[in-house]
Amino acid sequence: MNKNQTLIISCKTGEALQAALKHRDEYTQNHCERVSYIAIETGKQLGFDHDLLAELEIAALFHDIGKIGIPDEILLSPNKLTEQQFELMKTHVDVGASIVEKLDLPHAQKIAEIIRHHHENYDGSGYPIGLKGEEIPLASRIIKVIDVFDALSSRRIYRNATSPHKTLSIMSKQMSHEFDPIVFDAIYQVVMASEDLISEL
Repeated sequence: MNKNQTLIISCKTGEALQAALKHRDEYTQNHCERVSYIAIETGKQLGFDHDLLAELEIAALFHDIGKIGIPDEILLSPNKLTEQQFELMKTHVDVGASIVEKLDLPHAQKIAEIIRHHHENYDGSGYPIGLKGEEIPLASRIIKVIDVFDALSSRRIYRNATSPHKTLSIMSKQMSHEFDPIVFDAIYQVVMASEDLISEL
């Protein structure tokens, strides 16, 4: 593999997964692509080497691949989910991990674990198993922050887009317990340095 390429570019498996995301729904596909872009820039900010960047890119790009098993009435609902619906929604992390760990990818098991834990919270209140602090894989902590950032800042059919700066301000004031503070600071710097570009993604 050319060291100037990331794993996803040189892998047919990645193309297959991208096709699966495309068929899931347009928002999920675009969301995953935006998360991956910011994740790569954050990994560079944190000094990741090529292999770690490649793992982070794949995990970020396919962190929501497990949502192919979530019904539209839940995934695309503009309303607050019921407790039962939310329990079903939470299964996407394990479904996604089980898909990726079976693929012919370098470090597939490690990438699967990153995907499995991208909804863990830094204070231990997340899912699927309530990991806390540095128990959570670093790449999962990165994806967690960017996942929330993109979900809050993106335009949806039931709300307008929010500026990157306002979104980060809301996250820092209302949700700081969920995030690794060092990771949040790195992502803040990445987002603010390329705010115009990110707004256009």
